[in-house]
Amino acid sequence: MPTGEVMGTPGGGGGSHVGRAGCETSTGARAFSDRRRCDVTTVGIGVGTRNRFVTALTAVAGDTRHPGRAWVQRGDPSVSVQCTLMVIRAGHDALRKSGVGPTSQARPVDAAYVLEADRGHHLDTLFFWVFDSGSGTPPTPAEITEHFRRRAPFYAPMSRRFVRVPGHLDHAYWVADDQPVEQRVVHDQRTGLDWPALIDALEQLAATSLDVRVTAWRIDVFHGVRNVPGTTAPGTVVVFRGNHSLITGPILDPLSEALFGDGIEPVHFPGLGPVVRRVNRVLAAARGIARAPRATVHYLRTMRVALRDAERAQAGAAPGSAPPASLTATTLNRDPGDRRTLLVLRLGRAGQLPKGFTVTALALTAVSVALERYLTGVAGQCPPDLTAFVTIALGAEAEALGINSIDWTDVALHPGIDSIRGRAAAVLASLVERREASSLRHLTDTNAIPSFLLPAELAANRRRLRARTGPRMHTMLTSIRIGNDGPWALAGRPMLFGTLCPPLTPEATVTHGLIGLGDDLTLTVLTSPEIMPDPQRYAALLEAAFEEVATALRPGA
Repeated sequence: MPTGEVMGTPGGGGGSHVGRAGCETSTGARAFSDRRRCDVTTVGIGVGTRNRFVTALTAVAGDTRHPGRAWVQRGDPSVSVQCTLMVIRAGHDALRKSGVGPTSQARPVDAAYVLEADRGHHLDTLFFWVFDSGSGTPPTPAEITEHFRRRAPFYAPMSRRFVRVPGHLDHAYWVADDQPVEQRVVHDQRTGLDWPALIDALEQLAATSLDVRVTAWRIDVFHGVRNVPGTTAPGTVVVFRGNHSLITGPILDPLSEALFGDGIEPVHFPGLGPVVRRVNRVLAAARGIARAPRATVHYLRTMRVALRDAERAQAGAAPGSAPPASLTATTLNRDPGDRRTLLVLRLGRAGQLPKGFTVTALALTAVSVALERYLTGVAGQCPPDLTAFVTIALGAEAEALGINSIDWTDVALHPGIDSIRGRAAAVLASLVERREASSLRHLTDTNAIPSFLLPAELAANRRRLRARTGPRMHTMLTSIRIGNDGPWALAGRPMLFGTLCPPLTPEATVTHGLIGLGDDLTLTVLTSPEIMPDPQRYAALLEAAFEEVATALRPGA
């Protein structure tokens, strides 16, 4: 998330971050500050809004003798606002006593994904795991349902849904979702699909969104899948889909442990706060109104500091140290449409790498080589500024900031360097440099956005994206290692491999998810027919590039 226009998936339109040097948000922040020079103690709440909420609150309380009730009935705007504030404070106190607190509310970095889904562009994440029965019998639907019933206490913190506050007057709440296992786990009736047919089914799932206000996630199980890479007998595939407000890359490891582990200790889900049993939406709105003046002042101060720091960083930056504002457009930089194309590459072990060289840098170099060859083949050339967005883990200190408490940064892929070792070294240097520049700043600044301004900030972000003269990326990569708590199994059948499919966005139209189950690597690519009409060509290039890069980097090569 390098420029403040992304919440957790590059180009997802998920919010407006501030405080990063050279970001477009600085311009947007200045515009925001200029157009909202007002007395923040009024928070833009007019008489009509006050009347509606006082009416609602007194109706809920059933107190027809309250002064605010008479004021609302008469509609007399000359009466002091003290009556309104008395009722708002009463609602705030009632909500606090009910156990609803800020920790059960969705952070702006997470809530933005729900708001984007409301516009028809979903950013749901898709995981799937493959289980091998070997010479034994595959698990039956009843066995699998019972398995998830036994594991329910361990994934219970994930059982929640999104409940918004009327008028965005406060941040939405995570409310307990007590759906039974039978409703969460769906057994696909197409038993015996072969691997290509399963991939077709997964592409359809990847193109379909969930309504997080009904359920934040669900599980689909495919039985008896034939010709799964690495198996000699039909396998069982478990697919987990979830809204990005709740499901993001770093949660894959604890989620796998919760679903398929055999431990008895509670599972920790990073960034996941508690839920509440229910929310009185009227009282929640009152609480939001009571908090609005302070939230607005805090946001305006945050914007001023962010603008000041961004201007200082720009003034002190070395020439050429910042990434270009816009990159060269390619055939990858267009609308991906609604259909999805999924590629799954079983890469195995990377082998020994040079000291300090990471698997993420290896994958980025392979993507660089493969995309260079692909673009040269389909368009006649590859841009010299080929760039990937990459996820950056921020550590435990970021967990309090939300579920999507990760950073994104742009990494130059250096397609102009012919030597594989030389290109790999340059990619690694770019990755290290950008990783060292990452911080929590954009998350804390984004979470300062008041709830009633979040939709407007998202809309402004979309306008900035449309106004750009060139792309910010050509592809993206998420790289995660899982399995430290393994081995994992489904009803006694061992896990063969797991995958992560980062969603597409208007900007990130070719996404790569690299998962290491221990040292065993699986790479997924999600794109669309509009972006890659011949995806198998890219799959072959990518598989060959990975082997070529891994071989070139081995000591003594």
